Amino acid sequence: MKIIRLLALFITIFCVGKSNAAGNALLVWPILQTIEADQSGSALWLENRGDSDIHLQVRIFSWQQRGSQDHYADQTEVVASPPFIDIPPRQKQLVRLIRTGAVPRSDEQAYRIILDQLPPSSASSPKDSAGLQLQMRYVLPLFTYAQGVWTQPRTDKPRDAATATTPALSWSVARQTQPQLTITNHGQVHARLTDVFFAKQPILDGSAVVVNKGLLGYVLAGQSMTFPLPKSSQDVSTLHLYAKLEDNGQIIALR
Repeated sequence: MKIIRLLALFITIFCVGKSNAAGNALLVWPILQTIEADQSGSALWLENRGDSDIHLQVRIFSWQQRGSQDHYADQTEVVASPPFIDIPPRQKQLVRLIRTGAVPRSDEQAYRIILDQLPPSSASSPKDSAGLQLQMRYVLPLFTYAQGVWTQPRTDKPRDAATATTPALSWSVARQTQPQLTITNHGQVHARLTDVFFAKQPILDGSAVVVNKGLLGYVLAGQSMTFPLPKSSQDVSTLHLYAKLEDNGQIIALR
């Protein structure tokens, strides 16, 4: 959150069919989408690096967390334009994410962008196909913010990174048949948790009890999420819980 960088998601799709044995490759960026109070929308870029056309449908759902589960629902506050896309090989496509509703009154509103790969219109029926044609789904986060709330730097609006809005996190461990870690976000904005581990010092080494290397998951503002721990996990009551809020960010302690 404190450095400007281009986030990109490179996913290779292999589609095997009667007449299509080549792979499609889709580049998507930025993978973290935000719309601040003074912005009307955001830009999502899609690039086809494969050898055949890619057909996509773009939808945006509201996103909530209840009972440690993600719940999506239809909404009309943010729309994608265009909602259907055909990208020829080696070409790019811009999708605009446009806010049609009011600016959030407080804190942050969370959404999920769902990109579904669609089969080509000339695709053979399953019974005529020589193989299984696989279609892919891409799920990206989108957040809209109230006045004065922000998490990402902007080239058009210089500001002190120390004034960015951050989550406020606490945690607890329940020792049941399967130990469980519950993380609660008391803050105004989401937490994206990566490289989560227990240790006495903020050092991810051999002495640490690793919860997850890489992305563990999101905890939305005002929500709690529970994550399973290995059954063999040692007693962590005397250890601190550490994590990163961005992939290349600093390790922080969760209180």
